[in-house]
Amino acid sequence: MERHISVSNHSYPVEYPDKCPICHHYGDIGVVSTFELPAKQGVQVVFQCPFPECTRYFIGHYGPRAEKQLMGLTPQKPEFAHLPASVQELSPQFVAIYKEAEEARHVGLTQIAGPGYRKAFEFLIKDYAKSLSPDEAEHIEKAFSGDVVKGYISDPRIEAVAKRALWLGNDETHYLRKWTSHDLDDLIALIRLTMNWIEIGQLSESYSREMPD
Repeated sequence: MERHISVSNHSYPVEYPDKCPICHHYGDIGVVSTFELPAKQGVQVVFQCPFPECTRYFIGHYGPRAEKQLMGLTPQKPEFAHLPASVQELSPQFVAIYKEAEEARHVGLTQIAGPGYRKAFEFLIKDYAKSLSPDEAEHIEKAFSGDVVKGYISDPRIEAVAKRALWLGNDETHYLRKWTSHDLDDLIALIRLTMNWIEIGQLSESYSREMPD
Protein backbone atom coordinates (compact mmCIF):
# COMPACT_ATOMS: atom_id res chain seq x y z
CA MET A 1 0.00 0.00 0.00
CA GLU A 2 1.26 3.50 -0.91
CA ARG A 3 0.61 6.81 0.80
CA HIS A 4 2.26 10.21 0.68
CA ILE A 5 4.65 11.47 3.33
CA SER A 6 6.15 14.92 3.62
CA VAL A 7 9.89 15.44 4.18
CA SER A 8 11.36 18.95 4.25
CA ASN A 9 8.23 20.30 2.56
CA HIS A 10 8.55 17.71 -0.20
CA SER A 11 5.71 15.20 -0.56
CA TYR A 12 6.14 11.86 -2.29
CA PRO A 13 4.51 8.39 -2.23
CA VAL A 14 6.10 5.58 -0.24
CA GLU A 15 5.35 2.00 0.72
CA TYR A 16 3.28 2.36 3.87
CA PRO A 17 2.75 -0.12 6.73
CA ASP A 18 -0.76 -1.35 7.39
CA LYS A 19 0.08 -3.45 10.47
CA CYS A 20 1.78 -2.59 13.75
CA PRO A 21 5.08 -4.53 14.11
CA ILE A 22 4.60 -4.67 17.89
CA CYS A 23 0.99 -5.78 18.49
CA HIS A 24 0.40 -7.05 14.91
CA HIS A 25 -3.03 -5.46 14.56
CA TYR A 26 -4.01 -4.04 11.19
CA GLY A 27 -5.30 -0.49 11.03
CA ASP A 28 -4.88 3.06 9.78
CA ILE A 29 -1.31 3.69 10.95
CA GLY A 30 -0.68 7.33 11.82
CA VAL A 31 2.39 9.43 10.95
CA VAL A 32 3.80 11.36 13.91
CA SER A 33 6.88 12.93 12.30
CA THR A 34 9.48 12.48 9.56
CA PHE A 35 13.24 12.98 9.59
CA GLU A 36 15.90 13.05 6.90
CA LEU A 37 19.24 11.52 7.82
CA PRO A 38 22.47 13.56 7.45
CA ALA A 39 23.73 13.97 3.89
CA LYS A 40 20.28 12.86 2.71
CA GLN A 41 21.24 9.20 3.20
CA GLY A 42 17.72 8.16 4.02
CA VAL A 43 14.41 9.00 5.65
CA GLN A 44 12.93 7.85 8.94
CA VAL A 45 9.24 8.09 9.76
CA VAL A 46 7.78 7.82 13.24
CA PHE A 47 4.49 5.94 13.08
CA GLN A 48 1.89 5.29 15.79
CA CYS A 49 -0.30 2.24 16.13
CA PRO A 50 -4.04 3.14 16.21
CA PHE A 51 -5.07 0.06 18.22
CA PRO A 52 -6.35 1.40 21.60
CA GLU A 53 -4.61 -1.33 23.62
CA CYS A 54 -1.26 -0.58 21.96
CA THR A 55 -0.82 3.02 20.62
CA ARG A 56 2.94 2.51 20.61
CA TYR A 57 5.38 4.31 18.35
CA PHE A 58 7.67 2.65 15.83
CA ILE A 59 10.04 3.83 13.11
CA GLY A 60 9.89 3.15 9.39
CA HIS A 61 13.22 3.18 7.57
CA TYR A 62 13.47 4.34 3.95
CA GLY A 63 16.26 5.02 1.51
CA PRO A 64 17.14 8.48 0.17
CA ARG A 65 14.25 10.84 -0.48
CA ALA A 66 11.98 9.84 -3.38
CA GLU A 67 12.69 6.12 -2.92
CA LYS A 68 9.41 4.35 -2.18
CA GLN A 69 10.53 1.07 -0.63
CA LEU A 70 10.02 0.52 3.10
CA MET A 71 13.31 -1.07 4.20
CA GLY A 72 12.25 -2.06 7.69
CA LEU A 73 10.42 -1.24 10.90
CA THR A 74 11.81 -0.96 14.43
CA PRO A 75 11.15 -2.11 17.05
CA GLN A 76 9.49 -5.40 16.15
CA LYS A 77 8.07 -8.16 18.29
CA PRO A 78 7.59 -11.67 16.95
CA GLU A 79 4.08 -12.75 16.05
CA PHE A 80 3.79 -15.82 18.22
CA ALA A 81 2.46 -19.00 16.70
CA HIS A 82 -0.66 -20.36 18.36
CA LEU A 83 0.04 -22.62 21.33
CA PRO A 84 -2.63 -25.21 22.20
CA ALA A 85 -4.91 -24.09 25.03
CA SER A 86 -4.40 -27.40 26.82
CA VAL A 87 -0.62 -26.85 26.79
CA GLN A 88 -0.98 -23.28 28.06
CA GLU A 89 -3.07 -24.57 30.96
CA LEU A 90 -0.74 -27.51 31.59
CA SER A 91 2.50 -25.49 31.77
CA PRO A 92 2.29 -21.68 31.98
CA GLN A 93 6.01 -21.51 32.73
CA PHE A 94 6.78 -23.36 29.51
CA VAL A 95 4.74 -20.78 27.59
CA ALA A 96 6.56 -17.86 29.26
CA ILE A 97 10.04 -19.25 28.54
CA TYR A 98 9.09 -20.36 25.03
CA LYS A 99 7.95 -16.84 24.16
CA GLU A 100 11.21 -15.36 25.46
CA ALA A 101 13.14 -17.82 23.28
CA GLU A 102 10.97 -16.81 20.32
CA GLU A 103 11.79 -13.14 20.90
CA ALA A 104 15.51 -13.90 21.06
CA ARG A 105 15.35 -15.85 17.80
CA HIS A 106 13.30 -13.08 16.17
CA VAL A 107 16.10 -10.54 16.71
CA GLY A 108 18.80 -12.96 15.60
CA LEU A 109 20.07 -14.08 19.03
CA THR A 110 20.07 -17.75 18.10
CA GLN A 111 22.87 -18.64 20.52
CA ILE A 112 20.62 -17.48 23.36
CA ALA A 113 17.39 -18.78 21.84
CA GLY A 114 18.59 -22.38 21.65
CA PRO A 115 19.17 -22.85 25.40
CA GLY A 116 15.90 -20.98 25.97
CA TYR A 117 13.93 -23.49 23.92
CA ARG A 118 15.72 -26.32 25.74
CA LYS A 119 14.75 -24.89 29.13
CA ALA A 120 11.16 -24.31 28.01
CA PHE A 121 10.89 -27.89 26.81
CA GLU A 122 12.08 -29.23 30.18
CA PHE A 123 9.19 -27.42 31.87
CA LEU A 124 6.73 -28.77 29.32
CA ILE A 125 7.80 -32.40 29.60
CA LYS A 126 8.06 -32.37 33.39
CA ASP A 127 4.71 -30.64 33.87
CA TYR A 128 3.15 -33.16 31.49
CA ALA A 129 4.72 -36.05 33.42
CA LYS A 130 3.45 -34.58 36.70
CA SER A 131 -0.06 -34.44 35.25
CA LEU A 132 0.20 -38.17 34.50
CA SER A 133 1.78 -39.11 37.85
CA PRO A 134 0.89 -36.42 40.39
CA ASP A 135 2.06 -38.56 43.31
CA GLU A 136 5.57 -38.56 41.79
CA ALA A 137 5.70 -34.78 41.31
CA GLU A 138 8.64 -34.15 43.64
CA HIS A 139 10.73 -36.91 42.07
CA ILE A 140 9.90 -35.71 38.54
CA GLU A 141 10.97 -32.15 39.35
CA LYS A 142 14.41 -33.33 40.50
CA ALA A 143 15.01 -35.98 37.83
CA PHE A 144 16.94 -35.55 34.57
CA SER A 145 14.59 -34.76 31.69
CA GLY A 146 15.69 -37.84 29.76
CA ASP A 147 14.83 -40.05 32.74
CA VAL A 148 11.43 -38.36 32.98
CA VAL A 149 10.68 -39.13 29.33
CA LYS A 150 11.86 -42.73 29.74
CA GLY A 151 10.11 -43.39 33.05
CA TYR A 152 6.86 -41.44 32.90
CA ILE A 153 5.82 -40.89 29.28
CA SER A 154 3.95 -43.97 28.11
CA ASP A 155 2.62 -42.64 24.78
CA PRO A 156 5.19 -43.86 22.22
CA ARG A 157 4.54 -40.92 19.90
CA ILE A 158 5.29 -38.35 22.60
CA GLU A 159 8.23 -40.35 23.89
CA ALA A 160 9.80 -40.56 20.41
CA VAL A 161 9.64 -36.84 19.61
CA ALA A 162 10.40 -35.70 23.18
CA LYS A 163 13.55 -37.80 23.31
CA ARG A 164 14.81 -36.26 20.08
CA ALA A 165 13.88 -32.76 21.21
CA LEU A 166 16.09 -33.30 24.26
CA TRP A 167 18.95 -34.52 22.07
CA LEU A 168 18.86 -31.35 19.99
CA GLY A 169 18.19 -29.18 23.02
CA ASN A 170 21.32 -30.54 24.67
CA ASP A 171 23.27 -29.69 21.52
CA GLU A 172 22.21 -26.06 22.01
CA THR A 173 23.88 -25.98 25.44
CA HIS A 174 27.03 -28.04 24.81
CA TYR A 175 30.40 -27.03 23.41
CA LEU A 176 30.32 -29.69 20.69
CA ARG A 177 27.24 -30.61 18.69
CA LYS A 178 26.39 -34.28 18.25
CA TRP A 179 23.58 -33.86 15.70
CA THR A 180 25.40 -31.65 13.22
CA SER A 181 22.87 -32.23 10.43
CA HIS A 182 20.05 -30.79 12.54
CA ASP A 183 19.61 -27.26 13.86
CA LEU A 184 17.41 -24.92 15.86
CA ASP A 185 14.55 -25.21 13.36
CA ASP A 186 14.47 -28.96 13.93
CA LEU A 187 14.39 -28.46 17.70
CA ILE A 188 11.42 -26.08 17.36
CA ALA A 189 9.64 -28.55 15.06
CA LEU A 190 10.09 -31.35 17.61
CA ILE A 191 8.81 -29.16 20.44
CA ARG A 192 5.72 -28.30 18.41
CA LEU A 193 5.20 -31.98 17.56
CA THR A 194 5.36 -32.81 21.26
CA MET A 195 2.81 -30.07 22.01
CA ASN A 196 0.49 -31.38 19.31
CA TRP A 197 0.69 -34.98 20.54
CA ILE A 198 0.04 -33.83 24.11
CA GLU A 199 -2.99 -31.85 22.95
CA ILE A 200 -4.33 -34.81 20.94
CA GLY A 201 -3.90 -37.13 23.92
CA GLN A 202 -5.56 -34.77 26.36
CA LEU A 203 -8.48 -34.00 24.05
CA SER A 204 -8.99 -37.70 23.33
CA GLU A 205 -9.01 -38.50 27.04
CA SER A 206 -11.41 -35.64 27.74
CA TYR A 207 -13.96 -36.83 25.17
CA SER A 208 -13.64 -40.42 26.40
CA ARG A 209 -14.50 -39.26 29.91
CA GLU A 210 -17.39 -37.09 28.76
CA MET A 211 -18.82 -39.72 26.42
CA PRO A 212 -18.21 -43.12 28.07
CA ASP A 213 -19.10 -46.36 26.29
